[in-house]
Amino acid sequence: MHRRTPPWGAIEAFIVAARVGSFKAAADELGLSASAFSRRIQSLESHIGAKLFDRSDAVPTLTAAGRRYLSRLEPGYSAIRAATDWMVPASGRRPLRVGVSQSFATSWLLPRLKDFQTRHPTIEVTLHTRGRIDLSGGSADIGILTGDGRWPGLKTRKLLDLEAFIVCAPTMLDDGPRRLARLRRAPLLLTLSPSHVWQNWIDKTGDHVTESSERIYFDSMQVMFEAAAQGLGIALGMRPLVDAYLRDGRLVAPLEQAVSLPGGYYAAALPTLLREAPVRAFWQWLIEVT
Repeated sequence: MHRRTPPWGAIEAFIVAARVGSFKAAADELGLSASAFSRRIQSLESHIGAKLFDRSDAVPTLTAAGRRYLSRLEPGYSAIRAATDWMVPASGRRPLRVGVSQSFATSWLLPRLKDFQTRHPTIEVTLHTRGRIDLSGGSADIGILTGDGRWPGLKTRKLLDLEAFIVCAPTMLDDGPRRLARLRRAPLLLTLSPSHVWQNWIDKTGDHVTESSERIYFDSMQVMFEAAAQGLGIALGMRPLVDAYLRDGRLVAPLEQAVSLPGGYYAAALPTLLREAPVRAFWQWLIEVT
């Protein structure tokens, strides 16, 4: 026999509290009294048989069990909310939901989005830049994804190739002839996802780059580039994500060597959604501007 799903109100209370970091703020957001909100959290903990929040301090914090539960629960919650928003038209029309990483949105999409809005002034665009882009699950209508373009059930079109090269802060090159030795002592900066970029670079060049064993990981490529610009280490830059940093001189490419990486940036969508005019218009626009 399958265990019954917890009440929706308890799930929502848990996710909102985890997001805002305060029971009071979460209760206010949901329009609940403090006691009613607390009962929802307690009922959820009782239902799953685990303590989700540590209440020993003034500000409740997620327990290890709470963090694990949130990581599994939040994508489904977000998909349900997104699907509901999609079914409720705003100002007589539905927004076009575009799933894209924060780094790609900041570096490539936002500088070009005004062009799309000029061409299609009646299409309202909402960018979804947080969490996993689950097109099959309904988190977005169209996505810009990195990979090999082979995702079951999705129609894809390659937009951009992937190319990587070493970048660092200009201050790391102040040593003149000794700069290569200095680079080889620098920590490697990496992203948690995609995590294979440095290995692909090493496999293709045969160069292990650095003698340092120090690795610093980031969950955003944009933050990683900021760290590199501050001189914390060397990173692999990928166009178009790193272009703005190179243009303003915050990062430089000390070596000429660049490596083509497998995969690329792809437009992706469910074939059924591509029949809808807003999705089709954005798809065609992406192809035209890349």
